[in-house]
Amino acid sequence: MNLHVNEIKIEDQKVSVFTEEDKMDVSATGTMVVDSDHFQFVYLLDSAESYHNLRFVEDTWDMLKANKDKSWYLYGEIELTQFSEELNALLDNIVGNHNYGRPFVERVEKAFELE
Repeated sequence: MNLHVNEIKIEDQKVSVFTEEDKMDVSATGTMVVDSDHFQFVYLLDSAESYHNLRFVEDTWDMLKANKDKSWYLYGEIELTQFSEELNALLDNIVGNHNYGRPFVERVEKAFELE
């Protein structure tokens, strides 16, 4: 199931994200990937039955950039382990790497000032 981030709250060094969908009982996997076709960073979540995708659309990238080194939590409760490390590794890999598709790379480079 796709979970779409629609609210981000910052308190001290803690970033809490909330979704359009109802709250789910999930756990963090420590893994982030991208959906370059839809211009999204995707943090993978696990439940007893299946995996879920926590999707950060392009409108959230400014918040990702400004707070990427803070601790991130889903619903303010579930720590998204390895969030910063995964995001930084993806950004390092995306720069100039057109395997992700030129439009995605250009938008990421611009949004995160990686040019």
